[in-house]
Amino acid sequence: MSEPPSEQVRTAKGRYSAGRLFLVALLFIVAAPVFWHRTQTHPGAVAAAYENADLYQDIYPVYHCGFGRIRAGELPLWNPKQLCGTPFLANPKSGVFQPLNLIFAGLPTEKAMAAHAFTCLALMGILFVLFARSLDVGYVAALVGGVVYAFCGASAAAISRPALANALAWTPLLFWGVRACALGYRRGHAIPAGFALALVLFSGANALVVAILGPAVLYGLLLTFLPSRTSRPPLKRRIQNLLLALALAVAISAIQWAPSLVWLLSLDRPIETLWALDMPGRVPASIQEMLAQLLAPKPGALPCIGYIGAIALLAIPALLFHPRGRWDGAFFVAAAAMLLVVSVGGAGPIPFSYPYASCALPAMFCLAGAVALGFDRLFQSAQGPHEPRAWPPMLLVIPCAAALFYLSTVEPRGRIVVFALVIAPVAVFRVRWVSTLCGCAFAVLLFADLATASATLYAHPIENAPACYQKYAKSISTAEEQSLGARVLVSSPILDFGLPTSLGLIFPVLHDVDGRAPLNPDQAVWWRRLGPESPAASTAKWATAAASAASPNLLNFMAMRVLLAAPDSPLYAGTWEREGPRLREIKTEDAVRLFVNETALPRVSWVPAWRMAEGVAAAADMLGAATFDGARECTIDRDSESYESLVEAVPGPRSLANPLPQTAEAPCSLEAVTAERMVIRVGAPSPGITVLADAFDPGWKATLDGMPCPILRANGIFRGVATPAGIHEIVFEYRPVSFLVGMWVSLASLALLTLAGLVALLRE
Repeated sequence: MSEPPSEQVRTAKGRYSAGRLFLVALLFIVAAPVFWHRTQTHPGAVAAAYENADLYQDIYPVYHCGFGRIRAGELPLWNPKQLCGTPFLANPKSGVFQPLNLIFAGLPTEKAMAAHAFTCLALMGILFVLFARSLDVGYVAALVGGVVYAFCGASAAAISRPALANALAWTPLLFWGVRACALGYRRGHAIPAGFALALVLFSGANALVVAILGPAVLYGLLLTFLPSRTSRPPLKRRIQNLLLALALAVAISAIQWAPSLVWLLSLDRPIETLWALDMPGRVPASIQEMLAQLLAPKPGALPCIGYIGAIALLAIPALLFHPRGRWDGAFFVAAAAMLLVVSVGGAGPIPFSYPYASCALPAMFCLAGAVALGFDRLFQSAQGPHEPRAWPPMLLVIPCAAALFYLSTVEPRGRIVVFALVIAPVAVFRVRWVSTLCGCAFAVLLFADLATASATLYAHPIENAPACYQKYAKSISTAEEQSLGARVLVSSPILDFGLPTSLGLIFPVLHDVDGRAPLNPDQAVWWRRLGPESPAASTAKWATAAASAASPNLLNFMAMRVLLAAPDSPLYAGTWEREGPRLREIKTEDAVRLFVNETALPRVSWVPAWRMAEGVAAAADMLGAATFDGARECTIDRDSESYESLVEAVPGPRSLANPLPQTAEAPCSLEAVTAERMVIRVGAPSPGITVLADAFDPGWKATLDGMPCPILRANGIFRGVATPAGIHEIVFEYRPVSFLVGMWVSLASLALLTLAGLVALLRE
């Protein structure tokens, strides 16, 4: 007969002691900053290297800009600072809706990166103990498993990357929710699983999310369909709970995945962006290397992802004798083995290109679960005549330890001796206080081992930011003065952290022409004409300009007013191999060379004539021709919205046989400019087109004197509005439909959950 829900509630209350959980939380809160500082910061760190370049080039600028705007009360939907504008919130790496990232809204970015790491490490340990308690694992064994998971080599490698750290922090809660969902009687048990999965989805690390979901789904299916001696709800109810949890997660996270999906589908390399993963650790290249990492880390510049402490592994065989957790233990061992084997597979076949190395991170969670169950069996004290005996697991663990001692080098042998010294009193006395004391001692020794073995040799922004971004402060200040509201092109090596290509995200006045943001197909075509001309550059991955560019004059149409070139950069000479922008150098006191582009067009302008272009490639060819006068004409893509009505509003298109009309210049001004809203005032002497040198995107809407009007694709990748003669006000607003749909789905799901909770409380 099934156990009634009220009995399960009493069992759950006994399983989770508030006092003991508070003590465990306090231990991890204290240990987290100690571990982080020991592994991530130390004197003599390598300041600039490819291994930590993403911290300075991508992570610091993105979080500094995005959460700086949140601190100012704005929701960062659009990024006006890179690529002449690009979606911001739609990029899942921005982490806008991840609750743990709110730390960045309250602290300076470099300090927030450290505080975020502390928080994630502590949560990894605390939530793992919560999950282990759901397996009926004792607090001491759960503490050991939490130490393994929170402070292993994988955690040390990922903890300074917020997206990876977020996903790892919520993984134990996801497994706890899956277990509660699969074994719970009430529909309400699906709510924690749904919320936990939504929190994992909000992390932004798509490749790692998939790696975590694999074992989580298999674990849920195991609990759902595996026969059990204990009473459980009907199979139909368990399946309904799992499906309800999945539906809740999808609905709650719609505010993020809906705009992200639309954005990814619009990119030139969507799969590459979807699976983008910076793995700042030593990923094993073979099964042999993985086994070597599990036993002992080799000294190196980066943490070994597979190291969880050799002495922790010795407890895993004991789980075979666990009275209640055999199936769970078998699953964790099998899942860990499968994930570790997959993780050494490299990158997946095109077009999927999945980074299998990400599977090594959830494998460490599975190993920690197996370790917790094994130690729970070894630390079990004798409380009555029916308690299981200690000698069966010992007869299995001791030979394993002896074999490992024989096969290991000197360093692991010392750890094995420590393991024997800790386990021996527990086996002899089997008294609760002895088990507790030895277990806590083992947790401390294991923590010391992991903290010592997982150090990285590369600097972290908390050590030298924001000072490193002030390296060329005088040149940057001059560039702000000379840009006159237009844009700056940054040319620098990736290891020059003083002049990152995301400079505009750090300095509020600057707007970058280039950047490391993903490109859409039109931008890729555009930047192929601005990048290095070589067979290796047949496709554009990043926005990078080179002296050998095929069409350097395209920079004029991007309102590139200033060029900042760091030493050893492609444009440090300030010259082009072909005819390009006319540059005038301004001497600075820094090593940076600063050039003012005297042929740059303004960011907003009015032109009386236009030519028709069949796609961005044709438009770029026209713009680069000597006969094209960008100050008096523009190109309009034939696929633009309301192209046919354009012909009626503005006579054209102009052909080369017809001369340009002789009209007076039209005064244009940008007013009330924010990231998501721009107001343009123009006085047009005749019908023409107002061109804004900001990126075209379907999410932008426009009004002309308060009436909706179509946005034309002007000059290849920019925006244009057909403007009648007279004085007019044009307003651009960024309102992507995908975000609005996702927002309403998320809000509606949260409202329904709140209503359901209130109804449940009233019934009680």
